[in-house]
Amino acid sequence: MCGITGIIGKRVVSEEILNRISLATNSLKHRGPNNSETTFGNSWALGHTRLSVIDPGPEANQPMQSSDGNLIIVFNGEIYNHLALRLELQANGVAFKTNSDTETLLEAFAFYGKEVLSKLNGFFAFCIYNRQLDEFFLARDRYGIKPLLIGVHDDFISFGSEMKAVMSFPVSQELDYEALGTYLQYSYIPAPRSIYKNVSKILPGQMLTITNTRTLIFDFYYEIKKNNLGTNLNFENAARTVKELTFNSVEKRLIADVPLGCFLSGGVDSSIIAWCANQVKPIDTFSIGFKNHSFFDESNYAKQVARHIGTNHYEIEISDDDLLDSLMSVERNMDEPFADSSAIAVNALSKFTREHVTVALSGDGADELFSGYNKHEALFKSMDTSFSNSLIKITSPFHSMLNGSRESATANFIRKVQKYKQGLTLNLTDRYGLWAKFTSTEQAEKLYKNFGEIPFNELIHNIEDFNDILLNDFNLVLQNDMLRKVDSMSMSHSLEVRTPFLDHHLVDFVFSLDANFKINKKGKKLLLKEAFKKEIPSNIMARKKHGFEVPLVSWYQGPLESKIQKYVLNKNLIHDQGIFSFEEIKHLFARGISTNRDTIWALLQFQIWYFNR
Repeated sequence: MCGITGIIGKRVVSEEILNRISLATNSLKHRGPNNSETTFGNSWALGHTRLSVIDPGPEANQPMQSSDGNLIIVFNGEIYNHLALRLELQANGVAFKTNSDTETLLEAFAFYGKEVLSKLNGFFAFCIYNRQLDEFFLARDRYGIKPLLIGVHDDFISFGSEMKAVMSFPVSQELDYEALGTYLQYSYIPAPRSIYKNVSKILPGQMLTITNTRTLIFDFYYEIKKNNLGTNLNFENAARTVKELTFNSVEKRLIADVPLGCFLSGGVDSSIIAWCANQVKPIDTFSIGFKNHSFFDESNYAKQVARHIGTNHYEIEISDDDLLDSLMSVERNMDEPFADSSAIAVNALSKFTREHVTVALSGDGADELFSGYNKHEALFKSMDTSFSNSLIKITSPFHSMLNGSRESATANFIRKVQKYKQGLTLNLTDRYGLWAKFTSTEQAEKLYKNFGEIPFNELIHNIEDFNDILLNDFNLVLQNDMLRKVDSMSMSHSLEVRTPFLDHHLVDFVFSLDANFKINKKGKKLLLKEAFKKEIPSNIMARKKHGFEVPLVSWYQGPLESKIQKYVLNKNLIHDQGIFSFEEIKHLFARGISTNRDTIWALLQFQIWYFNR
């Protein structure tokens, strides 16, 4: 795993600006601590930091040139089928100098051109410069596992794995206030937007050609399609195929020349990945426990699974002080506002795991693919014109009087009921949009002066059936929240995380199936549970979804109180900043920090980012 960056001049770029490639490259050192190099042309420069995973020798360092010297690549990711691709190329007379997947990708591009993208199985973001054509080609993997951002200036285009690399060049820092309005509601900024007007994110499955006239040509080489190819399979046969594809995906992702392990939370998804991996070779598993908060702690389940499947299990118990240290690490690495508080726990887990291995497998993507979120169950039930839905509508005044938060099981239940009954008044597409938010549009409008937001139809596509819900999750939640969180937190500790559930063969197959295979009145994530019911303990399979939560409310009243006072409840600072309504912020706290914990968190994280960027 690595960090990539570059600057591409639209015309002659000054030596001073070109030399900022060193600053941009150094900003990504945490992504690649093993090596760092840059290369220059007359009006362009490329930089790379390397985390050595496959062929760790210096011959595989980047930027790398093709055998004929025409192409130069900077590449972040892993190509799991690179050995098969290499055999194809060797059969056509291509010779190789290294054993790296970087060289395989480079020579495959030289041979196949952009058509190589359909041949790749892996996760990646890369840029290839063609000297002869004076043309740059950038691409991102199918589901956005690896990030790739571009900044546009009058004189140049900069790109990078992270915002800090892009902004190492003099790109305008004008804020995108529509993106801010959307961030306040969802806790993240959906691609292709970013917090800056002149910076955008290349989308999953997207490629970009920058021609010799520096025209930008965007196109897609991959999009998820609902094609119903699997409708002739019955449920049991579909489950067998899911098991086979999942196992094959895990097996591919165990290739590494460095120590490798698995995250293990004790939930269904990570347990399945760990079981599959341990069938191939003995595997280490890693989890964290929460000393002070039993409501958030899942460590006993992780230990049970580890004993059951026979892994060498490592666990660390972390206290509130440990989590607060992790929060400081998260905020130091935040180069765009991001308010998913579970990033704190992911950061702590990544730091602990990196002490033992360089690569970890995770269960990310399974919830979006197989229908695993509580939101999915609520949406499914809401589509049924049942007595219980009618009862919730009738009793809605009572539910509105109750206080709801995530800090206890009872309060969390009340919060869900309140949001559920509100959604029943909307059509299915708008209902999905509401339940994907952490803060309502109405609340964001009150807080945010001159409110604007990204248009709804740019975020959420019309929903006609349940597979459309899962497709929206891939396009909205998975790439912008879950994958961004895991990449950012893991790479801040130089840990590569691989996601077997996002092998495109598996994803394409599952999207070809009827949604009733994934969720129905018997429950959710049915197909995945059926596939592995003999391998994972039944009580683990029956567990309800449990997020990677942290105790925000108690922090607001304790260790974070000074930050709240400094950044959020500071009247002079808020007035001088001119973005938020201080009166509405006061009302937010007066109505209860437990009820409004997510909105307060989004405000706090934005303010910390804004005043420390």
